[in-house]
Parts: sequence; C-alpha cells; structure tokens
Amino acid sequence: MPPTTSPVDVLTFGETMVALRGHGPFKLGGSMDLSVAGAESNVAIGLTRLGHSVR
Repeated sequence: MPPTTSPVDVLTFGETMVALRGHGPFKLGGSMDLSVAGAESNVAIGLTRLGHSVR
C-alpha cells in the first residue's frame, strides 16, 4: 500500500479478530455470521464513520 499524504487524526495499534456467531446447531443446518472484532478495530471503525482519518 503506498504511503498516504493526508494527515492522520488517529493511529491505532492492536490486533483485529474475527467474531463468529452461530445460529442453530450445525448438524441441523445452522449458520454462522462473521464480523470484525477487537477493541482497536472497533474504535478505528467508529472514528472513520464519524469522519476522522484513521490508520
């Protein structure tokens, strides 16, 4: 990824995790939802939605 020339409001460090949420037993055809998790990732996503430049 090329370096950015725009100023950064917030820089986060941490690990991004995956959250798996099951719906019903798998053997009966249950499904799973996948979503992004991890405190640093959640903060970065929220700040980006509020219009901040986050890296």
